[in-house]
Amino acid sequence: MRPVIAISLALAVLGACSKEKKGASSRDGVVAAWKKGGLEPSPMTAAKTNIGKDCASGTVNKIDVLVCTFPNAKDAKDAEDKGLEWVGDNTGASKAQGEMLIVVADRRKADPSGRTINQLITLPAK
Repeated sequence: MRPVIAISLALAVLGACSKEKKGASSRDGVVAAWKKGGLEPSPMTAAKTNIGKDCASGTVNKIDVLVCTFPNAKDAKDAEDKGLEWVGDNTGASKAQGEMLIVVADRRKADPSGRTINQLITLPAK
């Protein structure tokens, strides 16, 4: 009887771990959150930047986005300033969310109210 309980607990733990990566803690989770929020992301393509080694870029509602994955939350948080360098003089934001860093830049002046930028940063956290 005890081995059955141990196996059940092990499966529950493994199931919980796999669920964590499906949410906004993965690049696909971030894109899914944007889509669920009514935004229209383009396909994300690998990007070489000085921000991180595992980054992808694209556009969402005509706003440039960069999503980087880091080994841990501290590294993602530490990269926020480098994200702001990527934004440059444009309106934008750089925010760590767990192991992910989301950077957005409105280079085309497509979001004068800032509403879309706000959604890009806040939707994956929900």
